[in-house]
Amino acid sequence: MDAQAHLHERMRDFPQRCRSAGLKVTHQRTAIYQMLAATERHPSPEEVYEAVRPELPSISLATVYKVLDLFHHHGFLRKISTEKQVARYDANVGEHGHLICDRCGSIKDVPVDGVAGIHLPDQGAFAVSRLEVVFHGVCGDCR
Repeated sequence: MDAQAHLHERMRDFPQRCRSAGLKVTHQRTAIYQMLAATERHPSPEEVYEAVRPELPSISLATVYKVLDLFHHHGFLRKISTEKQVARYDANVGEHGHLICDRCGSIKDVPVDGVAGIHLPDQGAFAVSRLEVVFHGVCGDCR
């Protein structure tokens, strides 16, 4: 699927998802989500802020943080924490893991095929709601 089709697919149900979550569909929220939906990168809040500021010159960094937290809370985004404690965001909420380079901080998506190989001990009827797979190492560019 090309980048434009991918963006269109992610944005298609955004207004309805907002309304279902009890959120207003604002220009700021739409611009922030669209920026994230259009990239395979995993930007920090500061990178999101710099990307949307030309379109929204009056937006504050605090607003970007609030919107990202709101979207994460409602399941619109995945929040990825890095070793350097910098939050990064991913609009791809489908099942996948991440490769994180400990040198340059790059993050790449990696397919994950469920939890078939993971055996949890009996945790008193623990119900798994999501799985996060993160591989840390050094990317090819940094090696």
